[in-house]
Amino acid sequence: MQIENLMEAGLTKHQAEVYLEVLKGPGRSGGELAKRLSIDRSFAYNILNALIDKGLVSHITEKNIRLFYPSDPENLLNEIEEKRTKVSTIIEELKKINAQTKESRAVTVYEGKAGVKIYARECVERDSFCLLGGGERPGILDTLKSDFPHYLNLFENKKTKGRAITSNSFRKIMDNLFEKSEIKVRTLPNLKTRASFTIFKDKIAICSTEEKAMVIMIEDKNVAETLQCYFDNLWKIAN
Repeated sequence: MQIENLMEAGLTKHQAEVYLEVLKGPGRSGGELAKRLSIDRSFAYNILNALIDKGLVSHITEKNIRLFYPSDPENLLNEIEEKRTKVSTIIEELKKINAQTKESRAVTVYEGKAGVKIYARECVERDSFCLLGGGERPGILDTLKSDFPHYLNLFENKKTKGRAITSNSFRKIMDNLFEKSEIKVRTLPNLKTRASFTIFKDKIAICSTEEKAMVIMIEDKNVAETLQCYFDNLWKIAN
């Protein structure tokens, strides 16, 4: 177990170090733990008290000395669930504010992995989508595979329907990634692009297939319907 893993779960560096030490050697006093970790005794007790508050450490008293023991590691989830509940409430409030100003914002630009994640979630949450274009390099699909593989599983589990018109080389990439999904792929000859257009019912997403991802979301039903009309006609002649 790495310290970094526990830090990602919500512990500080010192909390993670002390907690691992308690796990490895239950029944030690705060003084013993402080000595093993080369930290101040009072600082060690402060950390232990914080871990007790998190439900990760318990103690018993023998001969006026507190001995510390690890509690169920699943208690790590308690604080995460509490934060999730609080954040969910905040999100609902933010959505209300967002709804009031949404009409004035038709275009949103996202960059990097955050953009890939937002794009993937948009695709998964829809019943269907259409994709036009692609590229000679996987780009966004590479990021999905390496950083957000659970979205690829969601495509299969939710049976998200999709149609894609792309190049022969990009088709092979899509076929490998979405072989069990409901996504149908056709190709057009000599189609070489560095961007793709994904059409949803009321918006479109323009995605760069360069090494650094960029996603432009355009919320305009007329634009989406127009591009959908072009796509449907191209679908008839694509292979």
